[in-house]
Amino acid sequence: MSDRELNSEALPRLPLLPVVDPAPDLWQRIAAAHQQRVRRAQVRRRVAFAGRAAAAVTLLVATGMWFGGQRSAPRDTVDWQARAQALELQLRALSASRPGGAAALLVATTQNELVLVDAALQAAYDNGGDRERTDSLWKRRSELLGALLQARTNNVEISRI
Repeated sequence: MSDRELNSEALPRLPLLPVVDPAPDLWQRIAAAHQQRVRRAQVRRRVAFAGRAAAAVTLLVATGMWFGGQRSAPRDTVDWQARAQALELQLRALSASRPGGAAALLVATTQNELVLVDAALQAAYDNGGDRERTDSLWKRRSELLGALLQARTNNVEISRI
């Protein structure tokens, strides 16, 4: 480049721009707009985090329900209610045979106790009894029905259960 090209006097003159004073609240508006953008970004991050957390909790609950529903009962657990119902059906089939003598007295006693267990079961269900209480009552009912069935089929005397 030549000296003439570098000389500022040779450059075309631009009109001077007017000098304008900024509004007195300009910096306050800029700071407020910046704070608003920061707050929006924080809200977006919090909403995204809450959404991810809710999805994770939902997934855990759904997975727990899914696996909880497919768990099999332990093998040593007995469904006492189903067993009592099956024994009751067997007793109905044998209802024609009636034991005589002392066996008849023990059968009557066992049947009276069965009535008491049935009343206790009904009371447990009416009062919202816990599972452990109803299971123990069903077990007792099942044992009584088993003893009655044995007495009717073998015509043997029952000892106190």
